[in-house]
Amino acid sequence: MVISFLAYRFLSILIGILYPSYQTYKSIKYQSFDQYQSLLCYWILFSFFQISEILFDQIFSFIIPFYYELKLFVIFWLTYKNISQLIFSHFILIYLNQYENDIDYFFQNTIHRLTEVFLKFILFVLNQQQQQAINRMDQSPIKTNFAAQYRRLNSVQRK
Repeated sequence: MVISFLAYRFLSILIGILYPSYQTYKSIKYQSFDQYQSLLCYWILFSFFQISEILFDQIFSFIIPFYYELKLFVIFWLTYKNISQLIFSHFILIYLNQYENDIDYFFQNTIHRLTEVFLKFILFVLNQQQQQAINRMDQSPIKTNFAAQYRRLNSVQRK
C-alpha cells in the first residue's frame, strides 16, 4: 500500500464527490443538457461503487495489492468525459431494464414496510414516555388539588 486509507478517503472525496458535484452545479447553472446524461450516469455508477465498497472493501483490501490506488484510478477514470455513460449504457442499463419491475416492487414494498415499522416505533416510544410521565406523577410526594388551593387562596384574599 503506497497511500494510507485516510489519504485515499481524502482523494476519493475530492475526485469522486467534490469535482463531479461542481460539474453538476455548472451543468445546471448553464443548462448544459449534453452534460446532464453523462453526470447522471456518473452518479449512478458512483453509488454502485460506494455500495460495493461497503460490502467488499475489507476483503479486497487484504487480497488485492495496491487496492486503494486501484480504487482511486477507477474513480478518476469514471470522472473522465463519457466513460461513465459508456459503462452505464453497456452494463448497468441492460441489467436495470431487465429487472426494473422487480426492483420497483422491492423498493416500494421495502419503503412501505420501513415506514410502518418506523411509525410503530415512534408510537411505542411516545407511549413509553407518556407512561413514564404518568408513573412519575403518581409517585410524586406532592399531590395537590388545584381547585381546593384556588378556593382557599380566594377566601384568604377576600378577608
